[in-house]
Amino acid sequence: MKAELAAPLAESQVEEAERQFGITFPADYREFLLRVSAGGRWPRELRRGPQGWHWAGDADTQLERLHVPFPDHDTALAASDEVWEKFVREEDYADPADFVAARDARNEVVDAAERDRATGGVFLASHGHNFSTLLIVSGPDRGSMWFDGRPTCDRLNPLLTDAGRPASFGEWYVDWLEHEEGLMTPELEKASRNLWHRGVGTPIWLRWFDDWEDNRRGR
Repeated sequence: MKAELAAPLAESQVEEAERQFGITFPADYREFLLRVSAGGRWPRELRRGPQGWHWAGDADTQLERLHVPFPDHDTALAASDEVWEKFVREEDYADPADFVAARDARNEVVDAAERDRATGGVFLASHGHNFSTLLIVSGPDRGSMWFDGRPTCDRLNPLLTDAGRPASFGEWYVDWLEHEEGLMTPELEKASRNLWHRGVGTPIWLRWFDDWEDNRRGR
């Protein structure tokens, strides 16, 4: 499962991207861009296009809001829940057009609340089914890796090291190489993933589910 990586970026290119986004990349990710690679299949490649710098294949990162701090998760989740719970009922509107307008307005507020939950985060890797891993580049959690599990659990969770603290980009990437580069056949991958989901040698990127610590401790 060899990673397909682009060439590293020059210092001037990294600085140009940082100026565009209004941030400074976390040190280990910055070094990765300069010394290892701009990215590829994993993590996504940082590249410059006609509209400026962006991550290839990424439609979720709010490039213009990367300088906005990544919020406290519980506070942002509560704000999101509040707008989700404000339902628009068709029977409350005499005019169908008024109902459609109210529904669309509510949906816009919901979408904005969900976007607010991921400001300051780069959607650096996709896992399919709308699951993603984020590198936080602004705010108190800057430099840590988070998993967007909203499709099933409505949460964004920090990815944890063996010591139970949020993983850095470098720890996350090296861990991925150590776990997955050697899985050259579907049989090896299936066997490994069965162990990981039972809490045996689970890679950092998969430690987002709520019962990982219990699995790891054999509870």
